[in-house]
Amino acid sequence: MAADHPARFLREFVDQLDLPALGFVMPVAVEGRPPYHPSLFLKIWLYGYFHRIRSTRKLEVACREELSLLWLCAMIQPDHNSIWRFWRDNQKALRGVFKQTVQVALRTGAVGLALQALDGTKIQAAASGPSGWSKEYMQKLLIELDRALDEMEIKVLAENVDVDQPGYRLPAGLAQRQALREEIKKGLAQLEADGRQHYHPVEPEARRMKVGDTNRYAYNAQAIADQKEGVIVACEATRQESDVGQLVPMIEQARQNLGVAASQSLTVADTGYGSGADLQAAADKQMNVLAPPLQGKSAKGDVYAAHHFSYDLHTHSVICPQNRQLDHEGCTTKRGQRVERFRCHHQDCPVRVLCTRDPKGRQIEVWPHQAEVQNMRQRLQDPIQQEQWQQRSQIIERQFGQIKHHDGFRRWTVWGLDKVRTQWSLLCSTLNLRVLYRRWRCIAGPRLPTGSLAAIARPNSWRLVCNWLVNRSSDLIALASAN
Repeated sequence: MAADHPARFLREFVDQLDLPALGFVMPVAVEGRPPYHPSLFLKIWLYGYFHRIRSTRKLEVACREELSLLWLCAMIQPDHNSIWRFWRDNQKALRGVFKQTVQVALRTGAVGLALQALDGTKIQAAASGPSGWSKEYMQKLLIELDRALDEMEIKVLAENVDVDQPGYRLPAGLAQRQALREEIKKGLAQLEADGRQHYHPVEPEARRMKVGDTNRYAYNAQAIADQKEGVIVACEATRQESDVGQLVPMIEQARQNLGVAASQSLTVADTGYGSGADLQAAADKQMNVLAPPLQGKSAKGDVYAAHHFSYDLHTHSVICPQNRQLDHEGCTTKRGQRVERFRCHHQDCPVRVLCTRDPKGRQIEVWPHQAEVQNMRQRLQDPIQQEQWQQRSQIIERQFGQIKHHDGFRRWTVWGLDKVRTQWSLLCSTLNLRVLYRRWRCIAGPRLPTGSLAAIARPNSWRLVCNWLVNRSSDLIALASAN
């Protein structure tokens, strides 16, 4: 195996992790054969995602047939059930591995901390779309089930059977329909609470959202990428159809992963993150953000849209595009916030017909975050900041293209939001590991001594480590004999 093979890099990366501190379950042998060490399974999973192998059965086959994985596992060949149980029992710890990749990338200088881009992508859920239920279908089915169950209960009572006697079982059809009715009631209650129209009985946490040009049950995967080498510094998966409300939590996660040094970096995002409430929340937390304010589709191209009316915070007045001042009409409460209302009473306005159809005159509502929204629009008019914002797609969208096109990942292979979050963390960890691998291979030299990953994390000492050339040809035999 080549000295700069990815398997050697993955071994060094895993061996330097403190697995108990990350929360990995450390098995203890009570009887029988000694258990597999968690580092073995972590190497297998990282190797699999690094080489686009995400099936436990295919990983089991690879542990027997791929020479590089045989070397990495020291010829130990766990079965697919053991591989899956490790994944199932260590999800939180696996998500913690992503943070480790970010911190190693920071120490190696792969993170620039100057410009970062935030975006989300929709990925189809593992559940089958046609097996989902609409709210209308569930309501009709519930009525039919209630009628059928009433008829079956009357029939059971007519047979004079003592249903309370020991060992008595309900007829199969009655028991199944009762279970189905309870499932439908549960789904309708969730739809009512969420305000949605679709429910999947197998994967209730999945939501209908636009995936490409189609509407599918899916999850919304979020990520922040650094400009310098494309390192993913924050990742999350949600079941929310839009990106509203994700701006501040994602930036806070990036700051937590990178430390205090990330507080001065500029984060650019698209209009999906530009709601007034999000921009105000980011400003309150002193986050440097560039995101075009969110506006309705009907407002595009309309010179008299509401965002063309300027609000002066100091004079508490609104000026229309015709440079006329609107009269303050009062205030109201919407969504728990105080909203000011201004109305135009200029009957002689030459564009009154184009501006509004309201006979009382055009009304404008000013929300508490209006000043921050206007400030963002003014910032984006600056050529330098506009150029920074336009780099967003080059920074983050190519990472999504790498995952979807190069790695062929277009559908989650696990069920439920918690497992989806773990899988997304592994995918983002893989992107970071590839960046680290390129630096490790270039900096560490043609012969890669043990600890060279730590060396690239300390730029002042890597040359000393590279002078230590070790013949690694006997590694496979040594590891096999040790296990």
